[in-house]
Amino acid sequence: MSLHIDSIDPARGAQGIQVTLTGRLLRAQTLRWGDQDWDETMWEGGTNGNGETEIVFLVPEGTGTVQVVAVNGDEESNAVEFTYA
Repeated sequence: MSLHIDSIDPARGAQGIQVTLTGRLLRAQTLRWGDQDWDETMWEGGTNGNGETEIVFLVPEGTGTVQVVAVNGDEESNAVEFTYA
């Protein structure tokens, strides 16, 4: 099963808010937030009641819209967008 992000919630907000990515993310080793790469120490992960994987983290400082991608080695998920408000 490949990496896939089904949703980002919320998809808009300010620095410091909590964001949840949901999908098939169990094997993600890196989370790419725009041009920043984060390792697993920068988020919390788990499985929700629907059997989907969640990655939860706090939005860093930034502006505009960023692409969010989960990465495991050479495998990358689809990109979802987060817009700073």
